[in-house]
Amino acid sequence: MMPAAQTLLSELETTLVEAPATWRRGVLRRIVDLFAAGAAGYTDEQIALFDLVIGRLAKNADRSQLAELSNKLSSLDNGPPEVLSDLAGHADPVIAGPVLEKAKALPDDAIIALIDNDRVDPKLLSKVASRLELSAAVSDVLINRGDRAIERKVIDNPDARISEKAFAKLVIEINGDKQLAAAIAARRDVPEDLRAWLAKVLGQ
Repeated sequence: MMPAAQTLLSELETTLVEAPATWRRGVLRRIVDLFAAGAAGYTDEQIALFDLVIGRLAKNADRSQLAELSNKLSSLDNGPPEVLSDLAGHADPVIAGPVLEKAKALPDDAIIALIDNDRVDPKLLSKVASRLELSAAVSDVLINRGDRAIERKVIDNPDARISEKAFAKLVIEINGDKQLAAAIAARRDVPEDLRAWLAKVLGQ
């Protein structure tokens, strides 16, 4: 961390100890608005500083503030990754939902850490599967952990990348489901060696 950033955070910590809730609320809103206004042009170093400051201010924020923060940051193409990760992992779906579904700056590893477990909430998978773009790593987890409805969300999304391994899993588990086979076959990125399997199912 830069010395200047460390000094700023130390001063902020000292101020927050005695600051009233209304002041903290107003400062958080102004800092987030400042970030949003210039997010597209900030350097990685500047984003990291905003990440630290917003994260510290958000520690004592109430539910309504966190929901507002989630909606604001999830609408940006750029964003503070640590703050977004914290919001995405929040137990309250009103707070976590917008980030999981829309935040482009939410790191893939943060998403995978939340959904790649045996007890994952299907509603959480659904939120992630609704993202406009999905990396192959995230799609693989959704296909491995999700039910047929989650699989269809991924398959029907042309901006979801799907690995060859995940395609193979989908094809193997078709079990005569012609609608699923047709949806998979409609994708342009299906490996050619799997198309024969799909054609066989669709021809039955």
